[in-house]
Amino acid sequence: MILTFSGGINPPRRKTAAAPITRETGNMSANYSSKRDLIELINMSRKLKEYILGDALYMPVGGFIRGNTPDLTIGAFLLRRRRLTLLRDRLDREAQAELDAALARHDSLQRGWRLHYEKKLAREVVARLKLIGAFLRDCAENPRDCASAYPVEAMRRTILGEILLALDEFDYDRRELMTRIHHA
Repeated sequence: MILTFSGGINPPRRKTAAAPITRETGNMSANYSSKRDLIELINMSRKLKEYILGDALYMPVGGFIRGNTPDLTIGAFLLRRRRLTLLRDRLDREAQAELDAALARHDSLQRGWRLHYEKKLAREVVARLKLIGAFLRDCAENPRDCASAYPVEAMRRTILGEILLALDEFDYDRRELMTRIHHA
């Protein structure tokens, strides 16, 4: 299950208090951990420059977390940024300071390597759209197999939404992205 927010999607604001997210409202996965999310965000922020300037679209991050550590993509970072920004008031002061430092690293790199960042975002959009398209084609052929793959596809779509919001937030030109999508 993934984290969802009601009331529309707006670019994250660092000073906004989180709306109540409870298991009863269905807005939060029972096994979501803000601590794990923060650790992943911090690890991603530390590798972000290497990632932005490199060729890999999905970059292993590693760290001390055992199990499924997500690969670094800008979309994966942006998703964690949104969740943690919305949950900021629930973090202790030390965690808030770590969040601020990771977000400052991101913001500095996004501004400093704007063209590289934008190109990486465009590549990620195209890749995610292709994967979503393949999933939908597979579902049309064999609907019974869709349910088990749905959580991953829902996360993929959510990350795609974060990327599209970032295009507006960072004032990127969507025309280049649309050209890449049409040629993909």
